[in-house]
Amino acid sequence: MNTSRKRVLIADCHEEVLIALEKMLEEMGFDTTTVWTAKDALRLIDSEVFDLVLVNEYLPDADCEDLLKALQRRGAHVPCVVMQPSAPEITDFAGLQALGAHDVVCKYAYGQILEIVSQCLARDKTTSLV
Repeated sequence: MNTSRKRVLIADCHEEVLIALEKMLEEMGFDTTTVWTAKDALRLIDSEVFDLVLVNEYLPDADCEDLLKALQRRGAHVPCVVMQPSAPEITDFAGLQALGAHDVVCKYAYGQILEIVSQCLARDKTTSLV
């Protein structure tokens, strides 16, 4: 029986968001890794297996579109959820979805983020980088 926990990478430049999401996701039974930059996120994705990536719309060294494009170039097949400080309704979701984003959510709507993470990982039991 496989009892490994799903792994979530959280990329955000706000410490309070990283701490809150890390704590909540760990309490839900997920393993988490946090990073501040797109460069660090890509370095980890290249060397480790993650089941989901939560990425802030803007990071100090790149925006989420740059990160999603880099993942596509690498052939990485890991679901990504874009977090943003404003209402997701004003985002070009179709454009982000074309780059591989599974969803867009307000980064301060923690309950909604937890629900999206749970749903995404429950529906896609085989998602991981191989």
